[in-house]
Amino acid sequence: MTVMFPGLRDSHEAQRTFRALLNALAHPGRPQTLPRPERMPEGYPASIIGLLSLLDATVTVGFPAVLADLERWLVFHTGTSVAPMERADFIYVPQGYARPPLASLRQGALDAPETSATLMLEIPSFSAGNALELTGPGIQASEIIRPVLDCGLLSEWQRQSGLFPRGVDIFLLCGTDVIGLPRSTAIREI
Repeated sequence: MTVMFPGLRDSHEAQRTFRALLNALAHPGRPQTLPRPERMPEGYPASIIGLLSLLDATVTVGFPAVLADLERWLVFHTGTSVAPMERADFIYVPQGYARPPLASLRQGALDAPETSATLMLEIPSFSAGNALELTGPGIQASEIIRPVLDCGLLSEWQRQSGLFPRGVDIFLLCGTDVIGLPRSTAIREI
C-alpha cells in the first residue's frame, strides 16, 4: 500500500505559494521564498510545493520517467494529467536528472504565446555559479545572479530569445527559494 502524504495545508498556503511564483516572474533574478510544506514524499525537495499551486485538471505535467511516486502524488492532489516532457505545460526536473533541451519543449505560437511550456528546474545553489547579468522587463537596470546551471542552458536560452514572444519560461528552484526567468529576460555571462 502506498502512503499518500498531504498536499497543501489550506487555501492560504496555496495563495502564498502562487504569489511567490508570480513575484519571481515579475522580478526576474530576485529570489522569492515558497512556504515550507509540512510533509512531502520522501526524497523530493520542498520546492515541489510550487507544482501543487500551479497544477490542476486543465494542465499537464512532465517529469523524467523514473519519478513515478511523485507523479502519483501530484495527480492525486491536483487532478493534473501527465504528458511527455515535449508536450507538457509544466516540466519538473529535480536536481541530478537530465534537463530536456529548451528547443524540445513547447514554444507557444505567435498568436498564442501563452501555450508555451514552463520548466521548473531544481539546482544545487543560487550563489556558487558563474555571474549572470539579467536585463529586461521587471528589472530596473540589471540584476546579477550566480546560479549553478548546466553548461548548455545559457546558450540555449540565448538562442530562444530570438523567438520572443514565443519561448519557454523557467523557474530555478533551490530548497524553498525560487528565481523566475521569464522568456522576456536577456541573460549574459559576465
